[in-house]
Amino acid sequence: MDRGLIEKARELINANYISTTLSTVDRDYNVNIAVISVLEMIDDETIICARFGADKTYANLKETGKGVFMVLLTDGEKSKDGIRVYVELVGDYTEGEYYERIKARLLRTKYANFPLKNCLVFKITNILPVSMLKKPNI
Repeated sequence: MDRGLIEKARELINANYISTTLSTVDRDYNVNIAVISVLEMIDDETIICARFGADKTYANLKETGKGVFMVLLTDGEKSKDGIRVYVELVGDYTEGEYYERIKARLLRTKYANFPLKNCLVFKITNILPVSMLKKPNI
């Protein structure tokens, strides 16, 4: 994967922007999207994520294991930037190192009062910018 996209993904994922979403699909191709508020890209290949809701997204992940995180940043209607991070679910923990790490992160957020159900661990399979369109030379 492109080093620049990896670093951009790490910066945007770890910022925990309110615009971060996780899209999933079930076996029948029914799509779902959830706002994900507490996550961390801990290395070039791994994202951990706190789950305290998002039941439909969680069910889809348990069924297919596939998802796409997206962070979208805008400055109104003038421009957009962001990242798409394609992932596969590789772990689902209610204790252990990853669980304790995401729990500590959760406690430093405005969502600290929400009960942590589990820590989801994802392997990154691809990273793409939000838009693949090139700006025209004017």
